[in-house]
Amino acid sequence: MAVELVERRKVVVDVYLLLAKDGRVLLTQRDGTGYGDGAYEPPSGQLADRETIVETAIRIGDRNGVTIEPENVTLAHVMHDVSGNGRIAFFLAVAGWAGEPAAAQWFPFGDLPTNMLDRARVALRHYDAGLRFSTYPAFGPAHLAS
Repeated sequence: MAVELVERRKVVVDVYLLLAKDGRVLLTQRDGTGYGDGAYEPPSGQLADRETIVETAIRIGDRNGVTIEPENVTLAHVMHDVSGNGRIAFFLAVAGWAGEPAAAQWFPFGDLPTNMLDRARVALRHYDAGLRFSTYPAFGPAHLAS
């Protein structure tokens, strides 16, 4: 019996920081990426080779002017984005940080900007509703999908 070899899928892993206080979340505008530039999303980056998602979170924090200790990072939400070639996004809540985020704005979870990457908006709405996993396009409750 012949065994069929299947090429392993390579998935991009995105890491988002959820810096929140007083019911508001910190969002930055994408710049110089070639995709969605000018749109808002939480501070983010891609997982690098041989890097943990917590190390990625610390690197993203540094890039955005905040110092994060590993013990202040917890898993908040996971999104499987099946809209393109497939991505997994880890949204990490940060309980405390030092420094002031640069080039960012605070938005209430219930009043996110219209100029926002849709998958980030969907994930934030799901997170705010207490859901810890979602897919994009959303296959969950319709009121959270848009």
